[in-house]
Amino acid sequence: MSMNVSKSMTLAAVLMFVCNAVLSAEDSEQSPFAVPPVDAPRPTEHVMGWVDSRDVVSLNGSWKFLVDPMQVGTPGSLFGGWATTRTPEDEYQLLEYSYANAADIRVPGDFNTQFDELLYYRDTVWYQRRFDIDQSKAGRYHLWFGGANYETTIYLNGQAVAHQSGGYVPFSVDVTDHLLFEGNDLIVQINNRLDADTVPTERTDWWPYGGLTRDVMLIHTPEAYIVNASVQLDDDLSTISGHVKTHGMGAGHEVEISLQEINVRATVKTDDAGVARFKFDAPVNLWSPSNPKLYEVRITSDADQISDRLGFRTIAVNGKQILLNGEPIRFKGISTHEEPIGRDGVAYSRADVDALFGEAKELGVNFIRAAHYPYSRHAAKAADEMGLLLWEEVPIYWNINWENPETLRIARDQIARLVQRDWNRASVVVWSVANETTYSEPRMAFLNRLIQDVRKLDDTRLVSAALLGDTRRELQHVVTYLAANGLGSDIPSENEKLIFQQIIKAAGENAPKQNSYFNLLITDPLGELVDLVSYNEYFGWYYSRFIADQTGVSEHTIRLLMLDLMPRVILASAFDKPMFISEFGAGAKAGKRGDGVWTEDYQADVYRAQFKMISNSPQVQGMTPWILKDFRAMLRSLGGVQDFRNRKGLIDENGRRKQAFYVLRDFYAGDWGHY
Repeated sequence: MSMNVSKSMTLAAVLMFVCNAVLSAEDSEQSPFAVPPVDAPRPTEHVMGWVDSRDVVSLNGSWKFLVDPMQVGTPGSLFGGWATTRTPEDEYQLLEYSYANAADIRVPGDFNTQFDELLYYRDTVWYQRRFDIDQSKAGRYHLWFGGANYETTIYLNGQAVAHQSGGYVPFSVDVTDHLLFEGNDLIVQINNRLDADTVPTERTDWWPYGGLTRDVMLIHTPEAYIVNASVQLDDDLSTISGHVKTHGMGAGHEVEISLQEINVRATVKTDDAGVARFKFDAPVNLWSPSNPKLYEVRITSDADQISDRLGFRTIAVNGKQILLNGEPIRFKGISTHEEPIGRDGVAYSRADVDALFGEAKELGVNFIRAAHYPYSRHAAKAADEMGLLLWEEVPIYWNINWENPETLRIARDQIARLVQRDWNRASVVVWSVANETTYSEPRMAFLNRLIQDVRKLDDTRLVSAALLGDTRRELQHVVTYLAANGLGSDIPSENEKLIFQQIIKAAGENAPKQNSYFNLLITDPLGELVDLVSYNEYFGWYYSRFIADQTGVSEHTIRLLMLDLMPRVILASAFDKPMFISEFGAGAKAGKRGDGVWTEDYQADVYRAQFKMISNSPQVQGMTPWILKDFRAMLRSLGGVQDFRNRKGLIDENGRRKQAFYVLRDFYAGDWGHY
């Protein structure tokens, strides 16, 4: 009886509250129908590293899943509130929101490709699962997420314990004080919608896959534990140095670093901040693509121990050369996206990465550009073992809000978490802070801040950004060279030659002669701040369309003249640094042969012309053509050809090789590939 009275009183109180609130609220944020705000702390700033050697309970597998664009499940919501696993106690109990009969979803993985109806969905979803802990273990428990796209709030046993803005990168939170021995209720709210202030912004040329796209773990540590460690080879090629970050260890705590295979160990002590710095001699066998040697490295204290298999090498630039272990090297590369072969969605497993990178190795590459965002931690580990050099990047892409402090905070957080996760991977030789951003003073200040952050965290690798160059100026020059060549060619019509004559006349004494070489100079001032001057260019694809639109000459004519011009283009930069072609390419539908765009033949012709251009350009010390595999992209809607896929891949989504695959493989096997 008392229970029924209590329920009636509660209902009456709720109804009175609702009525009063509706009548009195002047601010919509005060309305009981609004989504209540949730206050949750940010995750731990320092990334917990070396996770595969720790005491881990995997939380991967089947979770419950709800789609919720109205955010009904947010705690405090009038229409649902805290989502529960309950079923109604009787036929009179109203439950409008429950996980009991919700769909099942696989973690890790994106939700877009696990449910056909959610392929284009960009909004709020909820994940839920229960887990127990080992009652016999004292110490600390940490929820660790390899990445979640893009706005994430973590709830444990009814409490909001963490909120993370920005996807792709790992974060963790100490949840010891929120745990139960049995029946812990873990709920994750994720929104994959992007906007003008997010990183990346809402307009991307890849699929904004949402959800728990990386591994989820419960990590157990002692009360005092090792958080992370950076272990690097010095430029002398015989000294290893770095630091160990600890938690709960006061000054003077001993930490040992050891490489048992070569019987080397060193013991150092923590400072007042719990950081132990070390430097010791170690006669290591150097890691390289031809010799991907890895050593078991252990870091121990009296309370904790971590370990990993690490390689040791140096990377540097000297003038216009790149030096690996002090020796010149060219980066023979290919760009990728984090999509597996033969399945849509994110490449979330080691097997996915092995297959993707294995196909890249069939090209004869020694380098991969992992564009345009951090991949899972499996990527760098696979590259270590396979002998592949790696470029890793954060999604500072196209139109970023350079003047929003919160956008900068998210960007700094992403690059810091990526660096801390992979700073021990020998394969990772380039940190990239941006892709295709146009010049402005706010952009320079924003990216300069990121570059300073990277160098402070890790000064043992190169820093770069994929530049656009001054496209307007460059295309104006290209037009005059095309006009000069067109006047001596049988390709243009007589009317088109009249247009070319006008272009040459307007150029005056600066007009080039027929068949002369064209020097394209990259002058973006960001080149002063980076180590590797990287450049995205599409002479064989987009430039022809732009020029045809500008001049009135047919695109057919411009494309044929462009293929003739490209072998006489010399690429260079205004900086005494190595140059790197981070993108070039052309689209092709696998199996489509013949003349014109979208054919394998035209794509292969573009690659052949590109190689002549690059061979003419001594400052160019590497390249990553765009791209290994056709990938999902909402921008690419052309029916029957693109079908919402970017078709610049050398293989299609199912692994079918196009003609350009073999053209690139042959080039890397030739003289340029044997620097």
